[in-house]
Amino acid sequence: MIQSLANWIKHLCYAVLFLLLLACLLEIGLRVHDSATGQVTRLDLYDRGLTCKSWLAHHELKPSRAYLVRHAETSRKVRVTVNSFGLRGAEPIVPKAPGTLRVLCLGDDSTFASHVAESETFVARLQDMLSQQRGQPVEVFNAGVPDYCPLLSYLQLRHRLLGLAPDLIVLCFDMSDISDDHAVRWFVVSDAEGHPTNCPHPGLEMPRQGNRRSVLDALLLPQWGRQRLNAFLADQTSRVASSSIDFPRSKYLWLADAPPDWEDAIEQTFSALDLIGELADQSGVRFVVTAIPAPWQVSATATTGGGARDRVGVPPDGLYRSRRPFELLADYCRQKGLEFVDVSPEFQSQGGGHRLFLKYVAEFSPEGHELFARELVRKMPGGGVLSDEGPDDYAEQDPGTAGVRRR
Repeated sequence: MIQSLANWIKHLCYAVLFLLLLACLLEIGLRVHDSATGQVTRLDLYDRGLTCKSWLAHHELKPSRAYLVRHAETSRKVRVTVNSFGLRGAEPIVPKAPGTLRVLCLGDDSTFASHVAESETFVARLQDMLSQQRGQPVEVFNAGVPDYCPLLSYLQLRHRLLGLAPDLIVLCFDMSDISDDHAVRWFVVSDAEGHPTNCPHPGLEMPRQGNRRSVLDALLLPQWGRQRLNAFLADQTSRVASSSIDFPRSKYLWLADAPPDWEDAIEQTFSALDLIGELADQSGVRFVVTAIPAPWQVSATATTGGGARDRVGVPPDGLYRSRRPFELLADYCRQKGLEFVDVSPEFQSQGGGHRLFLKYVAEFSPEGHELFARELVRKMPGGGVLSDEGPDDYAEQDPGTAGVRRR
């Protein structure tokens, strides 16, 4: 019996030594990997992809860069260029040339449109259409940033883009903006009157270390294990179906026929529109609000590939027919005297509406961009052109517009 106990202890020691050796090898491998990539010790400090962390507006496009973005459906590579102002497209001329109408389009992924060639975006098509209509130079700039909302667009405009001296600002409200606004509101810094001044990304704050540190803090293996565990738990949480606005799979629930009570979040998101309107008023710039319909508001067969619907909790063949989101936005604009142009009826009345959106990404297809630009030009009083008589001449509107702020 003593012999068998000794053998058991010997095998246990071998197993422990083997595990220690394996842990040492993993630690060495992680240190080699981290020295080249920084993906363990500096994971939160590195900005990957098109955007980087910002002290002013949470995140922003990396300026003066060019990227090749793989198209999810065709596998072709779309060239995306970002100028020094953090806008998609060519470098703006500063100061603006005399006689040029300059239009600034604010928005998120749907406006930025990284999966569509620049010449096919509604921003480029809007420039072509207005140029033909006016017979004079027109510049339309794409100020869309992935995962933006009206609040971040306001900060972007306040701190950087007013220097471009736009004549017209178009805010493209996306149906995911309610959720995106809620996610960044926690980090907003406001002045004494309660107006937002900036929204620093939390990843820019240096971590505070206490005086007492564990020996394990010097090892990369425990850090890597915690990162993997946190990533797994975050992924599992994101798959949970809930009516809470905090869950990624709930971000479009407010479009449903029986939506959850998100009235406070909706009102909070809309409030940034009034801030942009006030900023535009003070700068003598015309401001127009429009809404980009989600694929699942247009067709039950739009954007059904690659799990795009499942990631945001939309049924595979779901179609949200409610007009309530557009009516809420129109009512708010009317109350605040903001000009609202609603192009959604033209999208929802289209036969084969699935062709207006990409299959794997909830963004417009080239056909959808063309329709959106055409309806904007058609429905904006004056076709988006500033009247020589001044803003008070905007009072006559067609049924697709609402609320005009008089300066």
